[in-house]
Amino acid sequence: MLNLISSVAGHSSFKTTCDQVLSSKDPYSRSTKQGHITASGLVVKGGKALLIFHPYIKQWMQPGGHIDNGEEPIEAAIREVYEETGVVCESLNGFLDPVDVDLHEIPENPKKGEGSHLHIDLLFAMRVIEEQESPEKIEKAWVPFDQITSPRIKRALQKLQDQA
Repeated sequence: MLNLISSVAGHSSFKTTCDQVLSSKDPYSRSTKQGHITASGLVVKGGKALLIFHPYIKQWMQPGGHIDNGEEPIEAAIREVYEETGVVCESLNGFLDPVDVDLHEIPENPKKGEGSHLHIDLLFAMRVIEEQESPEKIEKAWVPFDQITSPRIKRALQKLQDQA
């Protein structure tokens, strides 16, 4: 998986920072101040994708977040989807590797004592097992594919369609 990330980073303005994260002692840890690897889930059902309205970034995006100590990225994506939406999910058949890797800078957050840093996000394709009440109070919506505006989610959906 690190090779996949390195190949994406090689074509990015974040290459130096990405190299620092990948060569750090723990590239998943928030203690890696330059940035860290995160995980998110693209949950699809009936021509729609599950999105959340991110309370800090103020955009509609896929649910996801930080990888806990000892957790695999796909496990983190499944956990984060559940925590943020109440949707219990699993990997979409045949998509055990990330369907997309995205590098994006997270702005400084003084409330958390965090400076700006890089997120190397691994996006996993998922399907719904069960919908429950969300443990967090984050706005969510099932958005038809043709109404999605995020270039990243559109790119991932196209990859899923091409591989189907």
